[in-house]
Parts: sequence; C-alpha cells; structure tokens
Amino acid sequence: MTPTVPIPPPSRGPAEQPQACARCPHGCHRCYWTGLHGATAADYDPTRWRAQYDAEEIGPELSWTARHLDVVDHATTTGITADPAGGYRRRPGGRRIAAQLITELTASGFLTPPDAGGRVTATDDGRKASLLLHTAGPTALLTTADQAARAHRIHRKNQGSSADHKQQLTFPCLPKGDHARVLAARAGARQRGFTRQAAISRAEAEACCARAEAEHAAQQAAERARLAAECEDAAHRAVHGCGQCPDTWTVDERCGVCRSASHRPADTLEEAPIAPPAPAVAPEPEEAACEEAAPASPPAVSRPMTAIEGLPDSVTVSALNLREDAYAVQCLPCGGGGAFTTVQTIRDGTWSRANAYMAAHHHAAQHARRTEDALNTPLWAQQARALVWSAAQGDTVHDAARGHLHYDGTVYYRMDPHDPRATGRTVARARVLSLITAGFLESDGRHVTPTDDGTAALRAWQAIRPDPATRETTLLTPLPGGQEEARRTAAHAEFEARTAAHLNQARLGRTEQLELFPRETPALLPPRARRPRRAPRPPITDRFPGQTHITITVPADFLPPNFPTGCVPAAEIQAALTH
Repeated sequence: MTPTVPIPPPSRGPAEQPQACARCPHGCHRCYWTGLHGATAADYDPTRWRAQYDAEEIGPELSWTARHLDVVDHATTTGITADPAGGYRRRPGGRRIAAQLITELTASGFLTPPDAGGRVTATDDGRKASLLLHTAGPTALLTTADQAARAHRIHRKNQGSSADHKQQLTFPCLPKGDHARVLAARAGARQRGFTRQAAISRAEAEACCARAEAEHAAQQAAERARLAAECEDAAHRAVHGCGQCPDTWTVDERCGVCRSASHRPADTLEEAPIAPPAPAVAPEPEEAACEEAAPASPPAVSRPMTAIEGLPDSVTVSALNLREDAYAVQCLPCGGGGAFTTVQTIRDGTWSRANAYMAAHHHAAQHARRTEDALNTPLWAQQARALVWSAAQGDTVHDAARGHLHYDGTVYYRMDPHDPRATGRTVARARVLSLITAGFLESDGRHVTPTDDGTAALRAWQAIRPDPATRETTLLTPLPGGQEEARRTAAHAEFEARTAAHLNQARLGRTEQLELFPRETPALLPPRARRPRRAPRPPITDRFPGQTHITITVPADFLPPNFPTGCVPAAEIQAALTH
C-alpha cells in the first residue's frame, strides 16, 4: 500500500498562499473537489485520498485498541522478545507485554511467531495495519471496554462455532492481505477435500444402492420361483394326488388328498365296475323314458347318510351311539373334500340332536360366509375405494345400523348405550343429510336406519377398512352398483330422453316452441325490420362539381416573403413553395 501524504494544516501563512490549480482556469474561488477557498497540489493527490479512504474504512474493522497498536509499533521498530517463562517483553529484562495481545495479533497474521531466538516481529500486514490506523486517527481505535463487549457479543452469537472461527470474527485479518490469502487458500483446499470426499461417498452410496437393488431383485426372483414351484406342486397334488401313497393301496386306504384328487390313480380304473354290454334288442321307448327320468343316486363318498333338511350337502350330523344322546357334526370341506370329518361333538342328553343341528347350521353358515367373502372381496374393495368416507361418516352409518341414531325434530344424536332414556352426543346435521342424499341412510322422522345400499356399503367398509378421507365432504357418490346409482342413472336417462323429445318438437316451428316453453318465451311478435346499410360516400369531385380552387386562410408569418396572395392556381403555389 502506498504511504499516505500528510494533511496540511487548515490555516496557511502568508508564504503559503493558495495557488490557482489547473482545474480552475478562471481563478480558484471555492474548490468543487475539496470545498475549500483555494487548494494546493497536495489536495488533489489521488494516492493521498485513496490512503485516507482505506484508513477510514478498514481501520475500524480491525477492532484494535491502543494496546494492540502499541504492540505492533514496538514489534515494527525494536521487536519483542519472548522470555523462557512463556511471557513477552519489550526487550530482554524490559517491561512485560500481555501474552493475550501477542496471541491475538499472531492468530490474525499481524505478528510472526517467535523464532529460534525468541524474537517476535511485525509482518507486512501488521505494518500496513499500523499505517492505516495512524492515518485514520484515534477515532478508529476501540476502548478496552468496547472491545471486550464486542468479543462477548461475538462469542454469545457463535457459541457452536470453533475457537479459531470466534478468534477470526473477533480480530479479523487485514482485507486482501497476505494472511487473508493464506486463509482463502486453506479454505479452498478444505472445500476441495470436502468435494472430493463427497464424490467418493456418493459413489460408495450409489454402489451400495446398486448392490442392495441387485440383492432385492435376486430375492424377489427367488421368491417368485418358489411361489411358482409351490403353485405347480399344489396343482399337481390336486390333480394327481400326493404321490406318496403306494400304488398297491386302494382308494379308501389312501390319504384325503389322493381321494379328493380329480385325476384318480390308475388302479382305480381296475376297481371301477364294468358296465354290462348293451343288449342286442333296443328297449321300448317307454322303458327308455323311465330310465332317463330316474335321477342318478348321489355317490356314497359325497353323501354318506340321509340328507338333513335345512343343511347343505357338505355338512351333516350323525349319532354316536344307539341311545342317541351324543351327536357329531361332520363337514366335508374341513376333511379336505375326500371324506367327512368330525368338527364338533355334542353330548347334551335329550337335547343333543337339537343342539347338534344348531351347531351344524352355524358351521354351514360360517362356510357360506367365508365363501361369500372370498367371492365378494374384489367388489367390496372397489366399493370401499369409491365411498371416500371419513372416519366420522363410517361411525355414523355404523351407529345407524345398530339402531343408535335418532332424530328429535331438531338435532340428530346417538343414543347413550348405558342409559337409553338419555340423549347422547349430537351428530352433525350436514353429515347425516349428505348420507341420506347419497342413499345410505333413511329417516322416518324419529329413527335413522341404513338402506340396502348403506348396509352393503358398511359391510364393504368394515371388510376392506380403507384409509378414511382426511377431509370430510358432503358431496358423496352413491354406492357403485347400488339402488341409488341405478335410480340416478334411470332418472338421467329419462331426463335426456325428455330433453331430446323437447328439442325434436322445438325444431318443428316457432309456434310449437312457444307452447313448450310458455314462461320463457314472450308473445309472438312480428320480426323487427332490419336497418338498411348506408351507401358509400361519393368522392369529393362529385359532391362539389365545377370547383377548381380551395380557399385557405393562414397567418402571414407562416408564408415566405415572395408567396403570391389572392386566388392563385395550385401550380403557382407549388412553384413558389419549391423556390
């Protein structure tokens, strides 16, 4: 940095009268650049002004006190000596200098670390900073209390930062100095190291993800292969049996899988009775008709006993003793389909038969319910996804199905299950009305009960249990495939047919349209006469025939001196204007 030029005193003697500068050719009165009455050549030195500007801008940012400046000046002139005890002195055996000052200035790059002889000197940044502060004056220095308060604020604001970062914020280095370039180079190297490590970590993460995806794909392929093998094995067992029963065993001696297989082993063909040969003489037509009308007897495997009224063929009951005080409930599907299996034993004395019948009926109902659930699950899933109910709407339909939703003429409320005489919690009117509009609920003025669509929707909702809507809506769609949807579809079709008929009738004429829409169409009026289009304006020569001149009145100042006046032909006017 260029050394500064000393500022001249404001008052000048007789020998220092201001001289006219090159910027003021008509005499120097009040200078535009300095604001002074008269200026010397030193006042226009750009180096001096630049040095003064840097001192005033950079000096206060260093946050030095007078003690810091004194230490740097002493290190610049005579140097500082480090004693063996760890302290610092102005000279060997001289006055002591606070070690904290030396540490702060060394960390900021203004002093050099002690050399082999224990001598500490000022760096180029230190000498430049000292020159800046001397140029700026004492106003650029902080007091000890102000500097301590500033350091306290910085440390409180950056509690999570490192000690080096706090030190750099408290005592910054010289801007664009040697130490600043060193710190910038370190930060760049550190950033490049971080970037390189981030690239390595990213590559390792991508490789790990690729390995995990490959392992997952291999596991999925193995799982699919296992499931395919299991399905193929199950299909083979269902068709050909288990394959473990010896071929020498008869069908009754084999396991249930082999007995229920659709493809019996080869030895069953030998045990099958051989049909007698057809008679040479054809039977009489009446005998053939009787044989065809006679129903085929059910096989013994499917019906081992007499059918019981009210029970399906797959479930039956049988007595376990001659006293008939114990009965067994037997089920064909539970035994694998090949033979009946006892699922429950009833020993209730004289009530055993009736209780066994009730247990068999309940068991058959469970089988029918499971079969219905398996068949209706896809339809229920579609309906549950189309409902878009909230949790509160589902609870409202459930309460209505239990008979707990009532209306007292003012509000809808749930009946208290512990005290039927008390009025329970109130249900939102908009929620109940939206469910009634969508066809899920109906009200008779006192009780609110679910419709057929509401019962089916509630069953689908409870069977699938989809995620409820986070935001409740009052515009609910009817149940897909339900009665309300069919009613709306029929009403829409009827409306479209009626609209099409009206449009077709309206096309017949104006009179028919007026009859169809008497309220919307006014009385029949004659059509309004259309205004004729204006003819084009004729040219000006046709409008003013025989006119060969135009009268123009203009001020005399607008015309040239030799411009003719009076009635002058247009050719002369053009010639006068041209010349």
